[in-house]
Amino acid sequence: MFIFNLKINRNKFLKIFKFIIIVLAIIIIILSIFTIFQKSKSEQNSFDKIQDSTLKIESNNYTNFLKECHENINKYLDKKVKITGYVYRLPDFSDNQFVLARTMLINSNSQAVVVGILSEFENAKDIKDYSWIEISGTIVKGNYYGELPILKANEIKETQTPEEEFVHEPTD
Repeated sequence: MFIFNLKINRNKFLKIFKFIIIVLAIIIIILSIFTIFQKSKSEQNSFDKIQDSTLKIESNNYTNFLKECHENINKYLDKKVKITGYVYRLPDFSDNQFVLARTMLINSNSQAVVVGILSEFENAKDIKDYSWIEISGTIVKGNYYGELPILKANEIKETQTPEEEFVHEPTD
Protein backbone atom coordinates (compact mmCIF):
# COMPACT_ATOMS: atom_id res chain seq x y z
CA MET A 1 0.00 0.00 0.00
CA PHE A 2 1.21 3.45 -0.94
CA ILE A 3 0.54 6.40 1.32
CA PHE A 4 1.25 9.87 0.17
CA ASN A 5 1.48 12.55 2.77
CA LEU A 6 1.10 16.06 1.43
CA LYS A 7 1.98 18.89 3.71
CA ILE A 8 0.93 22.34 2.53
CA ASN A 9 2.66 25.41 3.81
CA ARG A 10 -0.19 27.82 4.38
CA ASN A 11 1.90 31.00 3.98
CA LYS A 12 3.40 29.85 0.67
CA PHE A 13 -0.02 28.80 -0.58
CA LEU A 14 -1.53 32.22 0.24
CA LYS A 15 1.38 34.03 -1.44
CA ILE A 16 0.99 31.94 -4.62
CA PHE A 17 -2.78 32.41 -4.57
CA LYS A 18 -2.43 36.22 -4.22
CA PHE A 19 0.13 36.27 -7.02
CA ILE A 20 -2.21 34.36 -9.35
CA ILE A 21 -5.13 36.70 -8.53
CA ILE A 22 -2.98 39.79 -9.19
CA VAL A 23 -1.74 38.38 -12.52
CA LEU A 24 -5.33 37.57 -13.58
CA ALA A 25 -6.48 41.09 -12.60
CA ILE A 26 -3.67 42.65 -14.65
CA ILE A 27 -4.55 40.51 -17.68
CA ILE A 28 -8.23 41.48 -17.41
CA ILE A 29 -7.32 45.19 -17.16
CA ILE A 30 -5.02 44.98 -20.17
CA LEU A 31 -7.68 43.18 -22.24
CA SER A 32 -10.29 45.76 -21.22
CA ILE A 33 -8.06 48.66 -22.24
CA PHE A 34 -7.23 46.94 -25.53
CA THR A 35 -10.95 46.39 -26.23
CA ILE A 36 -11.78 50.02 -25.47
CA PHE A 37 -9.08 51.31 -27.82
CA GLN A 38 -10.13 48.91 -30.57
CA LYS A 39 -13.75 50.03 -30.20
CA SER A 40 -12.84 53.72 -30.38
CA LYS A 41 -10.70 53.09 -33.48
CA SER A 42 -13.54 51.23 -35.18
CA GLU A 43 -15.99 54.03 -34.32
CA GLN A 44 -13.64 56.62 -35.80
CA ASN A 45 -13.73 54.66 -39.04
CA SER A 46 -17.44 53.82 -38.79
CA PHE A 47 -18.54 56.50 -41.23
CA ASP A 48 -18.80 54.33 -44.33
CA LYS A 49 -17.09 55.75 -47.37
CA ILE A 50 -18.70 55.44 -50.73
CA GLN A 51 -17.50 56.56 -54.14
CA ASP A 52 -15.09 59.50 -54.33
CA SER A 53 -14.59 59.69 -50.54
CA THR A 54 -18.15 60.59 -49.68
CA LEU A 55 -19.08 59.78 -46.08
CA LYS A 56 -22.26 57.71 -45.95
CA ILE A 57 -24.08 58.39 -42.71
CA GLU A 58 -26.52 55.66 -41.63
CA SER A 59 -28.87 55.24 -38.67
CA ASN A 60 -26.20 53.43 -36.63
CA ASN A 61 -23.63 56.25 -36.91
CA TYR A 62 -25.91 59.29 -37.31
CA THR A 63 -25.57 60.76 -33.81
CA ASN A 64 -21.87 59.85 -33.57
CA PHE A 65 -21.32 61.77 -36.81
CA LEU A 66 -23.31 64.79 -35.56
CA LYS A 67 -21.39 64.88 -32.29
CA GLU A 68 -18.00 64.46 -33.98
CA CYS A 69 -18.79 67.02 -36.67
CA HIS A 70 -19.93 69.65 -34.14
CA GLU A 71 -16.92 69.07 -31.88
CA ASN A 72 -14.39 69.05 -34.75
CA ILE A 73 -15.85 71.27 -37.46
CA ASN A 74 -12.51 71.93 -39.13
CA LYS A 75 -11.90 68.20 -39.57
CA TYR A 76 -15.05 67.89 -41.68
CA LEU A 77 -14.90 71.12 -43.70
CA ASP A 78 -15.36 70.43 -47.42
CA LYS A 79 -16.06 66.72 -46.76
CA LYS A 80 -18.71 65.19 -49.00
CA VAL A 81 -21.56 63.56 -47.12
CA LYS A 82 -24.56 61.43 -48.07
CA ILE A 83 -27.20 61.36 -45.34
CA THR A 84 -30.91 60.62 -44.91
CA GLY A 85 -33.40 62.34 -42.64
CA TYR A 86 -36.60 64.32 -42.62
CA VAL A 87 -37.09 68.05 -43.18
CA TYR A 88 -37.55 69.98 -39.95
CA ARG A 89 -37.87 73.77 -39.88
CA LEU A 90 -37.81 76.43 -37.20
CA PRO A 91 -39.59 79.78 -37.63
CA ASP A 92 -36.39 81.83 -37.80
CA PHE A 93 -34.81 79.86 -40.66
CA SER A 94 -34.36 81.53 -44.02
CA ASP A 95 -36.14 80.12 -47.10
CA ASN A 96 -33.11 78.05 -48.07
CA GLN A 97 -32.55 76.47 -44.62
CA PHE A 98 -33.88 73.43 -42.78
CA VAL A 99 -32.58 70.78 -40.42
CA LEU A 100 -32.02 67.34 -41.89
CA ALA A 101 -33.38 65.63 -38.80
CA ARG A 102 -33.83 62.29 -37.12
CA THR A 103 -35.65 61.44 -33.91
CA MET A 104 -33.23 60.30 -31.19
CA LEU A 105 -34.48 58.03 -28.41
CA ILE A 106 -32.88 59.17 -25.18
CA ASN A 107 -33.95 56.48 -22.72
CA SER A 108 -35.92 53.30 -22.28
CA ASN A 109 -39.14 55.24 -21.60
CA SER A 110 -39.24 56.20 -25.29
CA GLN A 111 -38.51 59.86 -24.65
CA ALA A 112 -37.21 61.44 -27.82
CA VAL A 113 -35.71 64.63 -29.21
CA VAL A 114 -35.13 65.90 -32.72
CA VAL A 115 -31.46 66.00 -33.72
CA GLY A 116 -29.90 66.89 -37.03
CA ILE A 117 -27.66 69.05 -39.10
CA LEU A 118 -28.56 72.50 -40.38
CA SER A 119 -28.78 72.24 -44.15
CA GLU A 120 -28.98 74.76 -46.95
CA PHE A 121 -30.40 74.25 -50.42
CA GLU A 122 -31.36 76.81 -53.04
CA ASN A 123 -34.88 75.40 -53.52
CA ALA A 124 -35.44 74.33 -49.91
CA LYS A 125 -38.76 76.14 -49.66
CA ASP A 126 -40.17 73.68 -52.25
CA ILE A 127 -39.53 70.67 -49.97
CA LYS A 128 -42.43 69.76 -47.67
CA ASP A 129 -41.85 69.69 -43.90
CA TYR A 130 -41.37 66.20 -42.42
CA SER A 131 -40.76 64.61 -45.82
CA TRP A 132 -37.92 62.07 -45.88
CA ILE A 133 -35.03 62.98 -48.17
CA GLU A 134 -31.49 61.92 -48.95
CA ILE A 135 -28.93 64.71 -49.30
CA SER A 136 -25.58 64.61 -51.00
CA GLY A 137 -23.62 67.68 -50.05
CA THR A 138 -20.58 69.26 -48.49
CA ILE A 139 -19.90 70.35 -44.90
CA VAL A 140 -19.19 74.07 -44.53
CA LYS A 141 -18.79 76.30 -41.49
CA GLY A 142 -21.73 78.54 -40.69
CA ASN A 143 -23.37 80.50 -37.94
CA TYR A 144 -26.70 79.98 -36.21
CA TYR A 145 -26.53 81.27 -32.65
CA GLY A 146 -22.86 80.30 -32.74
CA GLU A 147 -20.49 78.53 -35.05
CA LEU A 148 -21.66 75.16 -36.36
CA PRO A 149 -21.34 72.85 -39.35
CA ILE A 150 -23.83 73.30 -42.17
CA LEU A 151 -24.59 70.75 -44.84
CA LYS A 152 -24.58 72.58 -48.18
CA ALA A 153 -26.78 70.35 -50.34
CA ASN A 154 -25.75 69.63 -53.93
CA GLU A 155 -28.43 67.04 -54.60
CA ILE A 156 -31.64 66.13 -52.81
CA LYS A 157 -33.93 63.25 -53.60
CA GLU A 158 -37.07 62.06 -51.88
CA THR A 159 -36.82 58.71 -50.14
CA GLN A 160 -38.85 56.37 -47.99
CA THR A 161 -38.74 56.29 -44.20
CA PRO A 162 -35.74 54.09 -43.32
CA GLU A 163 -36.18 50.77 -41.54
CA GLU A 164 -34.38 52.22 -38.54
CA GLU A 165 -36.36 55.43 -38.28
CA PHE A 166 -35.07 56.31 -34.82
CA VAL A 167 -31.46 56.87 -33.83
CA HIS A 168 -29.82 56.43 -30.46
CA GLU A 169 -27.59 58.58 -28.30
CA PRO A 170 -23.98 58.85 -29.44
CA THR A 171 -21.46 56.52 -27.87
CA ASP A 172 -18.65 58.06 -25.85
